[in-house]
Amino acid sequence: MSEPRPPDEVLGYYALGGERDRLDESYFPLERERTRELVLRHLAPPPGVVLDVGGGAGAHALWLAERGYEVHLVDPVPLHVEQAEEASRATGRLASARVGDARRLDFADGSADAALLLGPLYHLTARGTAWPRSPRPAGC
Repeated sequence: MSEPRPPDEVLGYYALGGERDRLDESYFPLERERTRELVLRHLAPPPGVVLDVGGGAGAHALWLAERGYEVHLVDPVPLHVEQAEEASRATGRLASARVGDARRLDFADGSADAALLLGPLYHLTARGTAWPRSPRPAGC
C-alpha cells in the first residue's frame, strides 16, 4: 500500500512558493497574530513538545521554538519542509522538519504536549484515508 499524498493540484499550488511569506502580506498578518494569540491561550508555558502538523514553511513552528518549545514540523509539501529547514538552520531552533501526512504521523502517542493542525483542515474535508479530489485547493 502506498503512502497517501495530496492531489497533484494541491502540491502544484503550494510548489509555487507563496506560503513562506503569506502571513506577512495583505491582511494575513491579522491571521498570524490572532492564531498566535489563540495558541498561547491554550498552550502550557515552555518547555514542552509541540507538533506543527501541516506547518508549511514554519511560520508558527519557528515562532514557538523561539519561545522555548521543542517543535517538530510535518508537512506533505517538500518545498515547505525545505523552507522550514532553511529558516531553522539560520536560527537552529526546530527540533525536526519532515515530509509527512497528517493522517499518519510518525510520533508515538503521548509524545507531544500539543499539536497544531492548522493547514491540513483546509484539505482533509472528507472522512477516510484518501485525499478528497477537488478542482482546486481550498483557500486558493
